[in-house]
Amino acid sequence: MPPIGCGFKAAVIGCGSAGRGHAEKAQSLGLEVVGFGDQLEDAAERARTEFGGRYATTDAGRIMRDDSIDVVLIATHHDAHHPLAIAAAEAGKHILLEKPMCLTYAQAVEVAEAVEKAGVKCVINCKFRIAPAVRKVRQLLPRPRVSHGQLAMSESENIGNPWLWRADDGGGLLISTTVHTIDLLGYLMDDAADRVYAEGRVFGDNKGSEGYPDALVGTILWKNGGISTVISTDQGENPLASKWFLEIWDGERTAVLSAHMNRADFSGCDVGYVDARELPRETQDNAAMMVNLIEAIRTDGDTLCNARDGAHAVAICNALDAAARTGTPQTVQ
Repeated sequence: MPPIGCGFKAAVIGCGSAGRGHAEKAQSLGLEVVGFGDQLEDAAERARTEFGGRYATTDAGRIMRDDSIDVVLIATHHDAHHPLAIAAAEAGKHILLEKPMCLTYAQAVEVAEAVEKAGVKCVINCKFRIAPAVRKVRQLLPRPRVSHGQLAMSESENIGNPWLWRADDGGGLLISTTVHTIDLLGYLMDDAADRVYAEGRVFGDNKGSEGYPDALVGTILWKNGGISTVISTDQGENPLASKWFLEIWDGERTAVLSAHMNRADFSGCDVGYVDARELPRETQDNAAMMVNLIEAIRTDGDTLCNARDGAHAVAICNALDAAARTGTPQTVQ
């Protein structure tokens, strides 16, 4: 059987570590990566050389005009997601868009509308949705009532990325990284958020002047009556809980997700635990949003985290940030 991506051609825009990771995954799935775009000519050329592409460019328009390209993999700074995704949709390209989908909900809605108008497939790389342990939690606890999710990481992980704390292109820790947790809570609670409460603090002196909290504690109320708490911080990782941690209750059963969302431990269920690292290699390799995108293209189905899903996660992040800054509850758009 040929690789799942055989017959598709792709281009990468944003040739940093995330973009190169997408190129590597694409090639492993059988996609031909023909174009590499980046604002830095050297970065684009290095990626082209590394992966054997046809061309490197600083002009994203060249990629959009290339009729041979089926899929665009966007892994730029966050501010460029909005214009690039709209341009890709209007050019008829299918899209894998790095998280966060956009910096603001208004921008995200514009991308979603462009995707829907063009009829292309789009997946937001909120990668935990496709993790086998997460899928098992959703199966065994389909109607949760209460959940807690957190990102707790070390300050040192972002030392080389000061742009994450800038308003123009990064947007702070919450939307840059904890958006994974926010999206996962929405996926497992299986509902839209209604309103949020939050408090935030800035403890580090390396976070710029924009006031994005490096420690935020929030509450999310869901329209179905469920409730979640969330912690977002770079004030230290606890190895007992892991960088990413989530717990969920439905009144009878509980589940705990840890080990980078690779492991789920259950109480009150027939299954004691699921650990993706014990699954066959092929199963682990296919637990990727790029695989999900290709399957959606081939079957004309929907992606696991589509543009509307991505916009909802952005809306919650925007509301939590506003709640922390103002000290008042916020209604989620």
